[in-house]
Amino acid sequence: MLCFDSEKMNWYYHVLARRPYLVVVSIAVYCVACIIVALILNKLPDFSDPTLGFETRGTKIGKRLTSWYNLRQETDHHGVLFSNPSDLWEKRRVEQGLGETRQHPNHKRHRNKQRNRGKNKRRKEQNQSNHEHHDVVTQKMMQLKKRLKATSAPVTDLDRDTWMGDSGVFRDYEITNDNASSSSLEPTRRSEPIEYGHNTTSVDEEEHRERVQTKKSTWRLLKQAATLPTDSWVDAHYRQPIEGFFCDSSPRKEYSHFVVHRIGPNATDSLFDLNGLLAMCQLQDQITEVPSYRAFCELTTECCRPWSLPNYAAMLANKSSCFDLTVEDVTSLQTLLTGCYEYFHDLKMDNHCNEIPHCRAPEECKRHNIVFNVLNFLTDFTFMKSNDSNVYLKYAMIFVPVAQSNRVLPLFHEWEDVTLSNELVEVIAMDLGLENELFNELLMTDVWLVSLGGAFVMASVWLYTGSAFITCMSCIAICFSLGLAYFFYAIVFEFEFFPYMNLLAVVVIIGIGADDVFLFLKIWQCVLAERFSNRCTLSSQAQSALPTPLEHSDHTESLENIMALTMRHAAASMFVTSLTTAGAFYASYSSSITAIKCFGIFAGTVVVTNYVLMITWLPASVSIMERLFASRMSCRRPIAQKLIHASKKSINRFCQLFEECVTHSILNYAYLWLLVFGALGASSAVIVFWYPGLQLPEKSHFQLFVARHPFEMYSSLKQQFWFEKTLQAYENFKMPMHFVWGIRAVDDGDYTNPNSYGSLHYDNNFNISSKTAQLWILDFCQSVRQQPFYKETLGLLLPNCFIENLIDFMKRRCIDDMDITRKDRSPCCDAEFPFDPHIFEYCLPQSVANMYDTTFFRPGVAGPKFADFSSRTPSEDYSGMIGGNESAEYTNYSSSATPTPLLVKALVIEFESNVAYSTIYVNVKDFFESVETWFQQQLATAPTELRGGWFISDLKFYNVQDTLSHDTLIAICLAMAASLIVLLCFTVNILISIYAVLTVSLSIFNTVAVLILLGWQLNILESIAVSTAIGLAVDFSLHYGIHYRMSPVKDRLAATQFVLSRIIGPTVMAATTTGLAGGIMMASNILPYIQIGVFLVVVMIVSWFYATFFLMSLLRVAGPQHGFLELKWPLISSHRNSAGSKFYERKPSQVIASEQLLTPTSSAIVELANSETHELESLNSNSLIKTISGTEGAHALSSLPRDYEHSFQTLGGSGGCKYQTYPSTSK
Repeated sequence: MLCFDSEKMNWYYHVLARRPYLVVVSIAVYCVACIIVALILNKLPDFSDPTLGFETRGTKIGKRLTSWYNLRQETDHHGVLFSNPSDLWEKRRVEQGLGETRQHPNHKRHRNKQRNRGKNKRRKEQNQSNHEHHDVVTQKMMQLKKRLKATSAPVTDLDRDTWMGDSGVFRDYEITNDNASSSSLEPTRRSEPIEYGHNTTSVDEEEHRERVQTKKSTWRLLKQAATLPTDSWVDAHYRQPIEGFFCDSSPRKEYSHFVVHRIGPNATDSLFDLNGLLAMCQLQDQITEVPSYRAFCELTTECCRPWSLPNYAAMLANKSSCFDLTVEDVTSLQTLLTGCYEYFHDLKMDNHCNEIPHCRAPEECKRHNIVFNVLNFLTDFTFMKSNDSNVYLKYAMIFVPVAQSNRVLPLFHEWEDVTLSNELVEVIAMDLGLENELFNELLMTDVWLVSLGGAFVMASVWLYTGSAFITCMSCIAICFSLGLAYFFYAIVFEFEFFPYMNLLAVVVIIGIGADDVFLFLKIWQCVLAERFSNRCTLSSQAQSALPTPLEHSDHTESLENIMALTMRHAAASMFVTSLTTAGAFYASYSSSITAIKCFGIFAGTVVVTNYVLMITWLPASVSIMERLFASRMSCRRPIAQKLIHASKKSINRFCQLFEECVTHSILNYAYLWLLVFGALGASSAVIVFWYPGLQLPEKSHFQLFVARHPFEMYSSLKQQFWFEKTLQAYENFKMPMHFVWGIRAVDDGDYTNPNSYGSLHYDNNFNISSKTAQLWILDFCQSVRQQPFYKETLGLLLPNCFIENLIDFMKRRCIDDMDITRKDRSPCCDAEFPFDPHIFEYCLPQSVANMYDTTFFRPGVAGPKFADFSSRTPSEDYSGMIGGNESAEYTNYSSSATPTPLLVKALVIEFESNVAYSTIYVNVKDFFESVETWFQQQLATAPTELRGGWFISDLKFYNVQDTLSHDTLIAICLAMAASLIVLLCFTVNILISIYAVLTVSLSIFNTVAVLILLGWQLNILESIAVSTAIGLAVDFSLHYGIHYRMSPVKDRLAATQFVLSRIIGPTVMAATTTGLAGGIMMASNILPYIQIGVFLVVVMIVSWFYATFFLMSLLRVAGPQHGFLELKWPLISSHRNSAGSKFYERKPSQVIASEQLLTPTSSAIVELANSETHELESLNSNSLIKTISGTEGAHALSSLPRDYEHSFQTLGGSGGCKYQTYPSTSK
């Protein structure tokens, strides 16, 4: 089969048999060199962000998201586009000012002063003119004001920002998430409400330190202007809290916090009672008493107190310790909270009510923000309800003054080592901002589980082969396959991104590599046994699939001949399984998700390199073993060797009994197995396609740890607290509608690199200055408001549809009588809509700049995007560009102080929909399709210059869901089609191929059904698992199908028995080792390792049972026989008839050998000939397998001729010396 049947391969078998050392050394040198080159020329993989690459690229929505990201990058004051024309004019002025400075006549003298008198220069810079200083300060304050307005919190969120001592963290959360500090490589900014794939909101301390140092004076001025003196309590019913109880600060999202609930016999009782608060007081002491706590906490002289319910109750009661609380103190706090809840619920309070008198609530509700902090941060949202005096607290929060940072990982390990619970309460969840850092650590520390699984597989290989040498060489081959795959992945294919998902290929290849070793060694042992038996089951290619029986002759059996026959069977079978498995992995490259693409390429390459090593490294190693141990035979057998030999005989007897039972059950109860497994397959199909079905994920948060892990528990429970609801705003946040023109929805970045987003591509046909375009844009804005998905929004939305604001702007008088300057505003006044193109282009920047100067204006992403004429590329065609004559006209219109016109490069029109943000796939799909359909209908009526627009919203997670639902099916279809084609090519039988594909399909249905019942959803890892299931499930079916086709007999019953006698042993060992290796991975602490472990266990069990019992029962009942539905390949047939391989032609010979002459592998033929007679049956006259008796086998193996192959020679001529035998398992 394939080229291994050809005479052209005789040279290769000769090299493997005669020069194995050369082969092994050459391969070792090549592999080591490739691994070294890959490690030197390429950076080591970085897993600091495990969710990197979990995004969709190349789809319609993906291209729009990338273009939207690039557009926002170009308008963040670092690109060429500006939303506010004043910023661009300021940039021009600064550049012109710098140019004038360079042309100063005394520039050399100033340069010398700068070089020699740095201190004097800095003093001069501080004493610049008042006008220039005012401009700089104004510009900075405008930028600060825009950032403050862009955040969801009010301006006063900055009033209490203070530097946090050693922690180096600025307390305000909104400043932490300033767009200016966000990574330029992330497609979704931190200011967006939902960001798929990011699991933490942590603080970059060094970045904050630099930012705070530059703006520290500004914050101090804000505080001095905003801070008001603390008054005394007006109502005597409430007590005065202690000043400085919490270091004059409030809980914030970026502080570490813990979720507490009640346990014990009264676990259903409310936490809000005296016992509950005292228990929480004790629990917070346990949290703060770990050794390293003081090194990380915020402190004055001591660590600040944690923000917790018992501490706020003690503060209200004027008590220094929460252990002194009484029932009256708890009642007093409840009364205060109940009385002020309505103001909190009606959004009349915030975190700064005690500083600036803007909260519309009674004075007692604003004091020290007790009410707001308790209700917003420390209690769940079901704690209180409107018009209900009953309270029930299920979850409470404890904030500690420890900033979320990667540095606190040692502190987390200390909290892990202590029991954070007592008799009444316990910590069930926590948020320390360590998800990615902890995952990265566990990803490395849990490698020992992979090593343990590999060690178990290698131990199984040693038990199976009986050779430690082969076991070591197999382990090295698997390691080399991984190293070679990484070399091709990083150096040859030039993939820059290596996701942690690629590490899962290590677990898979351990099982696949062991499967190939088992198969090769099994066939090697069978070939040896059949060559030395009286009747063998192999015949030459020219006569049948197996050699003819041996006859008495003086010709010897050469090692080359045995290698050739073994390779003909093993290499072909390994090639087919490797091809289908690699094809299933490579089919994943069709996915639009970056991580799945990379995994498919790496895993497929690992399978290919493993196959290459299994047909080169492994045969050469077996040849070396035959030579090595034949020259080191001992005259004595140690006691340990005898014990091992006895134990292996016991294992062999058990394996023999197992094979006999399986074979007997299939041959006699085939119809029963077909009924059972057919019913299971049909039920699984119902589960997969109907109910409950393979569900798409409904959480944008990608789970990294097991569900019971405190970090994952927090992700599940955080929506129970108001401060998390404010950040995510699931209930209040509506899907925005962004309509973009002027930018092409193109993603020319590297789809396999999540850090490559390409560049921004402009639409050369875009022009909004024509009268037709103006009219259409106005009509578009009015039409949007008539649609059912539009949400009517109160207040001024000036930038949403700029054309309406421009029309109002152009209605003003040219000379205002109330203006004492009597400035002429021509031509931007008293104009009728639509405006002339040159008027439109000249006045639009002034209109937008005027809007930005409005005090109540809230900047956003909507509006035209301006660029300087100098930024225009030669390839761009902008029909509205000002000509020379028009420039003179503008000069007449404006004075020298009037800014020059700008170029509109892009346009964003934004509205808010009435569809709430959701992670439910169907809901978002309906929203997107309805808006997209309507928008495309509108574009059909648009002028040519506006037909390049597109619509986008917060669709990143929906895009991943949609891609998973489609790409997974595509990958399955591609993999199944590849399997069918491979089966047809190698079995050359339509019926066998159909049976095998049916078996694989039912195996996949059952595997997926089991995973669905275990609660799996179709996420990134699950999509990879489904693709992997195809590659692994098809292996066993291919082994059975290929060997059924290679059977020496064409009778259905005999062929089935032949396959079972050959393949049950290797498939059982492969399924067992791979499944148990996966079972070991289930002890991991991270979810991906656990899931891949569960998946391997399920797929190995299901695929083996279906391949063995369902497929073989099908072949037993309705398998093809005597060439039925067998395809004929004329070229192959004529080649086989014209020339047969001389290596496969068996010459009559008499083989006489003794057991003592056999090496550890070849010694297995004695057991194969004597005890495992069911594998050595040959054809009788009735085409049934004839059993070789133990007597016949012993007689046939009584001796070997003296001129036998060197690896089978004895060391001396004395016949009295007893040579050591190396027993081997034959399964």
